[in-house]
Amino acid sequence: MSSLHTEVAIIGAGLAGLTCARRLAEAGRDILLVEADARVGGRVQTDEYEGFLLDRGFQVLQKAYPTARQLLDYRALDLKSYPAGARIRAGGRFQVFAHPLRSPQYLIGTLSARIGTIGDRLRLLKLARAVCRKPLEQLFEGEEMLARDYLEHFGFSQDMIERFFVPFFAGICLDPSIRVTHRFLLFVLRMFAQDDVAVPARGIGQIPLQLAEGIPAGRILLGSPVAAIDGTTLILEEGGVVSCEALVVATPGPETARLLGQEPIMESCREICLYFSAAESPTRDPLLVLNGERRGVVNNVSLPSLVSAAYAPPGETLIAAVIPGDHGLSDRDAERTARDELADWFGPQVGSWRLLRSYDIRHALPRPVPPTRSPFSSQPDLGNGCFISGEYGSLPSIEWAMRSGVRTAEAVERFLGGHRRSASP
Repeated sequence: MSSLHTEVAIIGAGLAGLTCARRLAEAGRDILLVEADARVGGRVQTDEYEGFLLDRGFQVLQKAYPTARQLLDYRALDLKSYPAGARIRAGGRFQVFAHPLRSPQYLIGTLSARIGTIGDRLRLLKLARAVCRKPLEQLFEGEEMLARDYLEHFGFSQDMIERFFVPFFAGICLDPSIRVTHRFLLFVLRMFAQDDVAVPARGIGQIPLQLAEGIPAGRILLGSPVAAIDGTTLILEEGGVVSCEALVVATPGPETARLLGQEPIMESCREICLYFSAAESPTRDPLLVLNGERRGVVNNVSLPSLVSAAYAPPGETLIAAVIPGDHGLSDRDAERTARDELADWFGPQVGSWRLLRSYDIRHALPRPVPPTRSPFSSQPDLGNGCFISGEYGSLPSIEWAMRSGVRTAEAVERFLGGHRRSASP
């Protein structure tokens, strides 16, 4: 391909780019989705390896996401839910902390857990009710502060913050110090309070594949990195050129900044995810395991094959250990450190676990530090036919990526409508 013209070109086939492209295609626009990777999905992908399904980093879908509910076919994804709670390693033993109504089988363990105080449990219930009663947009209004400061201001004890909120939230925002806006915390708590956390039976990568089904054949250009953009013209690394009337940049934050010739506006959060196989599961159930010991680098351990049997071949258990943040660890150091820590949790059986693959994702998520922009008020239109979509200047999550794709598609539609009118004689 030397030169190609299309009505709308979208760079990046992650969730934002796919959603934007699909909405514009449904509106009858001629679109071309340009992706550097050989597959769609961006960071939301699943690799098949020796009969295992390995998501690229521990990822889940919160079923309460409003945009995901509207645009995804949950039945076709065959969603499998995690129990509504966690097994927390604290004080040298495991303690269960679960939702008393959605996971009543863990009620006794939850009541007896030495995590926080009775007052903390009542505050958590009060906070969950409060965030669910407000319109979603109101969670992103008013004075903004860091998540930890908000929890302290709300009255939670340090024990509750350190043993529950820090590992719970660090597993989501991938920052062990949870140096993120409290707005992100409130949004996440609302989603957890309203519905289950789940994964598609065949891996998280089924989400972008389903979105791609709504894009016309031949309108996704894979394996085509963009070297630069000039106005609304794409210059591909292979030497081809794509011109268009409207250009959407829907790439990860650092790549968006590079293409726009800007400095990154958010720091990157790193994640190392180690996948092990074992002949025997280290726990009886699929509860997420959190590190509430206030030491160590492993933040959480999940057992995807206990949630969906498709994640592992018969007779095998898939174990995912996540190290969030940048600890300066090499792949070898990460595996050795993780094994040492997990042996303290689960015993000598860890020595027999086989490492399948290690994912070191330098930009797993952006860190939304105050002041942040509300995803309801972010402006995708950069002027002169150029638009942005996704995490750049917004918040990270499947929900905000897809909602951003919808908003950007609407902005492009308005621009093309006005462009057509102004061009008419």
